[in-house]
Amino acid sequence: MRIKSIDIKNFRSYYGENNHFEFSNGLTLILGDNGDGKTTFFEALEWLFDTTSERANLSNVSEMRKSKLEIGEHDEVYVAMTFDHDGEKMVEKSFSIVKTGHDTYSVSNASYHGYETNGIERESVDGKQLITRCYDSFIRRFSMFKGESDLSVFDNAASLKTLVDKFSDIHKFDGLVANTDSFEQKANKALLQEMKSDDKISKETKSLELQMTRLSGEIQQNKEDIKDKKDAIATFSSNLNKLEQNQETSEKYRDIQERLKTKTSKKTQLMATIKKKDYNHCLLDEYWILAPFGDVLTEFKQKCTALSKERRVQEKNFDKQQAAAKAKLETIKEIQGALVNGATELPWYLPNQETMEDMINDHICKVCGREASEGSDAYNFMVHRLEEYRAHVEAKCKRDAAIKSIDEESLFKNDYITELHSLSISLSGPEESKIFGISGEIDDWLNLVALRKNELKDVEEDIQDLQDEKARILIQAGNVSESLLESQFNDIKGWYEQKERASVRLSQLEDELENNISKMDELKEQMNNLNPANSQVKILKKVHKVLEEINKAFFRAQKDNLRRFLTELEKRANEYLDKLSANDFHGTVRLVQTANDSTEIHLYSSNGTEITNPSGSQKTVMYISVLFAISDFTQEKRDEDYPLFFDAATSSFGDSKESDFYNVIDKIDKQCIIVTKDFITRGKVREEDINKLTCSVYRIKKVDGFDQTNMATIRTIINKIK
Repeated sequence: MRIKSIDIKNFRSYYGENNHFEFSNGLTLILGDNGDGKTTFFEALEWLFDTTSERANLSNVSEMRKSKLEIGEHDEVYVAMTFDHDGEKMVEKSFSIVKTGHDTYSVSNASYHGYETNGIERESVDGKQLITRCYDSFIRRFSMFKGESDLSVFDNAASLKTLVDKFSDIHKFDGLVANTDSFEQKANKALLQEMKSDDKISKETKSLELQMTRLSGEIQQNKEDIKDKKDAIATFSSNLNKLEQNQETSEKYRDIQERLKTKTSKKTQLMATIKKKDYNHCLLDEYWILAPFGDVLTEFKQKCTALSKERRVQEKNFDKQQAAAKAKLETIKEIQGALVNGATELPWYLPNQETMEDMINDHICKVCGREASEGSDAYNFMVHRLEEYRAHVEAKCKRDAAIKSIDEESLFKNDYITELHSLSISLSGPEESKIFGISGEIDDWLNLVALRKNELKDVEEDIQDLQDEKARILIQAGNVSESLLESQFNDIKGWYEQKERASVRLSQLEDELENNISKMDELKEQMNNLNPANSQVKILKKVHKVLEEINKAFFRAQKDNLRRFLTELEKRANEYLDKLSANDFHGTVRLVQTANDSTEIHLYSSNGTEITNPSGSQKTVMYISVLFAISDFTQEKRDEDYPLFFDAATSSFGDSKESDFYNVIDKIDKQCIIVTKDFITRGKVREEDINKLTCSVYRIKKVDGFDQTNMATIRTIINKIK
C-alpha cells in the first residue's frame, strides 16, 4: 500500500477544500510549529481509518466554517485518501452539517465511499470494507504513532501474540499441539485403565496415579502462582518506570540510581555467598554431621587412656599380691626343708614310697639292714614314716597346685580395654585431623555467613534509604501538594517493597516447580518400569510413549518457530538501529519474551549491561527500528508494504541527532509520513538543513492575523516547500 494523496475539508483547523497533500514513495515531512495543525492532520487520518463508529462529532467541524454558515445553509466535512493497493483506490469518510439556528447545528451520520480502478473502469465499493481489506486495524497498530509515548507497541500483552500469528508460522502448530496433546491424554487414560485392571501391577499403578494426580495439581498451582507473581512484578515495574521516566534529567536522581545499582549488585553477591552452601547437602555430602564427633572422640580417647592406666595399676597390685602369696608358699617349703635337713634326718622323700612299702612288707629296714618284725618299734617307725611321706606328698601337691594357680590366675580375663585403646589409637592422626577440621570448617563458614548477613543487613538498609530518597524525588517531580506527599510516598515505597517480596516469592515458586517436575519425572519413570502381566498394557505403553514424543516434538517446534521469528525480528531491528544512530551510541535491541506471550523491548550495551534508563531519543530510535523491522515482515508476508505515520516522534532529539535521523530515514526505501516541528526555529524553517534532504516537505501554519481568543479565526494553510 502506498498513499498518493490526502485531502481534508472543513476538519477542524483545515478550512475549505484546498487542503491537499501529495506523498512520495519514501519520506514526506509535514513541518509545523505548535498549534499549526500537526496533531489535527494526524487525527484526521485516525478519524478516516476508524470504521467502528459512524456517529459524527460536531467538534470535528471547522470553527471558521461554522461561523460562515448562514441559517439553513449546509456543507460537508470529509477526509479522503487516494492510494495504490493492487491498483489505484480511494476512500472517503464524510458527514454533512446544517446550521439550524443562531448557534445551533445539525450533523448527519458519517458515511464511507470507496472507489477502485478495475482495468480502466472506476467502480464504487463499500468504503469500510475497502479500508478493512487494504489497511486493517492490526497493521495500523504497527504503523501509526502519535507522539513518542505511543511508539511502544508491545505494552499491550496481546500485541506480540497477534504479531506472531500474523507473520510467523507458529499458529500452524496450535492445532497440532492441541490434537497431539489430546491424543496423548486419551492414550494415557487408556493405559492407566488397563494397568489398573492388571492384577500384577494394579496396586502399584493406583498408588502412583494418586501421587501423580496430587503432584499434577501442585505443579499447575505452581505455574498459576508463578504467572501471578510475574504479572505483579511487571505491574510494579511498569508503575515505577513511568515515574522514573519523569526524572531522566535529574543529576541527583541519576546519582541515586547508580548508588542503588551498586548496592543492589552488592546485595546479590552477598546473597549468593550466603546461599552458596546447602546445609542439608553438606550434612552428609561434606560430613558436617561429624562436627560434634570431635569432642566425643576426645572424651573417648581420655576414657580409654584412663581405663588403660587403671588396668595397669590394678594388674601391678595384683601381681604384687600373687608374688607375695607365692613367696609365702615357697618360704614355707624352704623352712620345712631346712627343718628336715637341720634334724640330720633323711628328707621326707627318702626313701621313696615304693621302697618303704617293700620294707614294711618284707619286715626289714633296707637302710640299715636290720629286721623289723610287725609290731616292733622299727616296724612302727617305718609305717609312721610312710604315712608322713604320703602326708608330705599330699601337702606338696597342694602347695604346687596353689603356686600354679597363682601363676595362672589373671585379674582381667578379656582384652576389651586393650581393644578400646587400639581403636582410640586408630582414630587418631589423619582421621582425627579430618574430623576436627570439619568442625573448624563449619565454624569458619558460619562466621563468614554471619559476617555477610550483617553486611547484607547494612546493604539492605542502604538500599531502603536510597529507595525512600528516590521515591521522594519522584513525588516532588510531579509537583504534588504537601497533603498528598506522604501518602504518595507510602504508595511508591509500598510498590518497591511489594515488588521485592514478589521477586523473592517468585524465586521460591520456581524452585518448588522445578522440584515438583523432578518428582513427577520420577513417578513417571516408576510407572514405566512396572512389569505388567497383560500384553495389552505393553502395547498401550508403546502407543502412549510415541504420542508423548510427538506432542513434545510439536511443542518444541512451536517454541523454536517463535524463537526464530523473534531472532529475525531482533536482527532486522538492530540493522535499522545501526543506520538510524550511525553517529551516536545506541546499544543493541533485545526482544525478551515474557510469561504472558508478550514481549519486552530492552536496550543493551555490547558488554552485556542493560541500559535500564535510556534517554528519550535512544528509546525513540529503538522503537522506530523495531517498527521498521515489523514493516519489513509485513511486506514479506503479505507481499505488500505499508506506510508509517509519525506525529512528533522525535521531540526528545537534539539538533545534531535530529539531522542524522532524518538523513538516514530519507535514504530508506520505505514510505514514511512524519509530522513534526523539527527544522523550525523561532517560527522559520531551517532551509539549509531541509535542502540536504531529498524527500518531499510541506509546511503547515496558521494564517496570520488570527484572534488569539477566537477559534473561528484559526485556519491552517498548506505550502509545499519541495
